[in-house]
Amino acid sequence: MLHTVDGGRYWCALVVKLEAGVDDALLAAIADATSLTFEYFGTGGFGGETLAEVWKAGDNLLMEVLCDEVGVKALFVRADSAERAITIRSTIGETMPAWSEQMLRAQLADAFTESPQALVALLMATGGARPDDETLDLLQRALDHDDDEVRHFADYAGQVAAELAHPPVVMHEDESERPLEEALRPAGPVSGEQRWVTVRPGVPGRAVPRPVTWLKTPLDHPDKIIPWTMDHDWGFAVLHDLNDPAWHEDIYTGREDRTALHVVQHEALGSSVYLAVHGDDTEEAVASLTDFCNAEILPDAPSGLAETASGEAGV
Repeated sequence: MLHTVDGGRYWCALVVKLEAGVDDALLAAIADATSLTFEYFGTGGFGGETLAEVWKAGDNLLMEVLCDEVGVKALFVRADSAERAITIRSTIGETMPAWSEQMLRAQLADAFTESPQALVALLMATGGARPDDETLDLLQRALDHDDDEVRHFADYAGQVAAELAHPPVVMHEDESERPLEEALRPAGPVSGEQRWVTVRPGVPGRAVPRPVTWLKTPLDHPDKIIPWTMDHDWGFAVLHDLNDPAWHEDIYTGREDRTALHVVQHEALGSSVYLAVHGDDTEEAVASLTDFCNAEILPDAPSGLAETASGEAGV
């Protein structure tokens, strides 16, 4: 099943054997079939226990996702066209044994008690998109089952599915060597892995070296900006560092990497999500974002921003 997500992105997935996964042979086969060259992007997760290894080709993602709790692995595809999504999924199926949502649902229809862990595999086979109605009906029957173990894994499968709907939080293997997008380059060289600009106060050397336009939105979660980024072909460049959960700053860049969008949330700023835009196409992006979520353009940085300052300030 191919799922269309907000912004015209296409999501699909296949569950694979635990010992299988993305390797050079699969990447070569995908390149032959699609002309896309996927490169390793980093490792991370979706905000819970599920782990992900991420490969990237432009705005297309190939993810090897592992739910270690039950020993289930799936390959996720998030592509910018239906043709590419279908071709990549077909290539995976031709390269290794794999199971779709429909295949797993047929196997599980009357076999809850034999392998309740497979309910997690069933939900992972959606690739983070909304399951088929038939899958949701099956999950509800499992949640209402007399067997405690079946109910437990049905509930856990639902939790995993909700987690996988979020974008992956990626920690790059070697940030010091990855070239920065133009809009993310600070005024001078910065040591350490985190070299990109940030709108957070008190981070030495990483302040944005150009004017920044701030917007206050009525959004209550940073992920709610994702439909706009997808619709306008903005790619994620930096996803927030889980080592500092108090400060949430996701960064996206425009098509030519000359404009950046920082999506910010911190308790010192209240419950609202703030946007900071800078670069060549700031005016156009701000106008579009204002229309998208009825955001308020601020004359300056939000009140309370100084209270979000990083502990690095004294370094």
